[in-house]
Amino acid sequence: MSFPFNARVSICLMSVTWIAAAWLAPLHHADLIFRASTLIVLGISWNLMANAGLISLAHASFSGIGGYAAAIIAKTFGLSLVAALPTSVIAGMLLGAFLAVSTGRLSGLFFAIGTLAVSEALRVMALMLPDITGGAQGIDVPQGLRLGPHFMGIAAATLAAAALLLSLALSNSRFHYACRAMRSGESAAQMLGLNPRRYRFGVLVISGGLAAGAGGLGAWYTGFLDPRIAFSLDITIVAQIGPLLGGIYTVVGPVFGALALTGVAEATRLGFNGTSGLGQLLYGVILVVSVLLMPHGIVGMFRRLTLHLRGDAARSPASLAVSREGNGRTHTVERM
Repeated sequence: MSFPFNARVSICLMSVTWIAAAWLAPLHHADLIFRASTLIVLGISWNLMANAGLISLAHASFSGIGGYAAAIIAKTFGLSLVAALPTSVIAGMLLGAFLAVSTGRLSGLFFAIGTLAVSEALRVMALMLPDITGGAQGIDVPQGLRLGPHFMGIAAATLAAAALLLSLALSNSRFHYACRAMRSGESAAQMLGLNPRRYRFGVLVISGGLAAGAGGLGAWYTGFLDPRIAFSLDITIVAQIGPLLGGIYTVVGPVFGALALTGVAEATRLGFNGTSGLGQLLYGVILVVSVLLMPHGIVGMFRRLTLHLRGDAARSPASLAVSREGNGRTHTVERM
């Protein structure tokens, strides 16, 4: 969608404020900021694909390949996060390019199943290459290279802000409208003179790079990665729920959804002492409730509330004027 100038400024200020909050936040809030930031990036990444009609059931494949790229580069070559994070992004972009080429004729449900197959194939490869990935025992980031939680929170917040600004830039471009046409149908997009495969390639490369960056930061933050963690279904679930809860196909929807999910996860941890399986149950309940009661997410609910309040204001006594017709009858008209 096309944003007015003040809306674009507000989103830019939101990005800057989020980075500043990560810098100024107390140390014990660094974990919350890190988790929220990585969820924002994953949500934006998934939302970009959904906007093009490409529903990913295995976004963990991007996140996992990014995590392994960062961990391997640290373990093998002793490089810092400054080198590891770009490596993760490049690995995700390459995987996105591979997906675009290998699933070029697939769409809808068949594309979703194809992404699931790729994720499972990557998990098996990670298990079968113990010399590189550590196999089932996993791989760790050397302790000397790891950074404190405060700095990791800042790095994650910066990546989230960059992802949000990228999403904003794309929302006002030809790329965005081409993706919307693809969502309606690739045949219809071809009738408009578009090349669906080219735009599919672009959106998968961008989405893969963002999600892999989040995965690389996650591996560096925890310091350990194995196939079960890297390609966990939980990553795909939260990547989907964020945009659905916040507002799918919108720029700020994944941000609001990620913040809401982080709040729910923290409340669950504090209130129920991290009871096993409760988080997944709550995510399922949130998904069902949001689809049934808020089909357009938090952003859609806010828009409806704004329109409702504007409608009431337009019909308030201050906005009405009384006029008298020639026959003596009166009626009210709205002042513009």
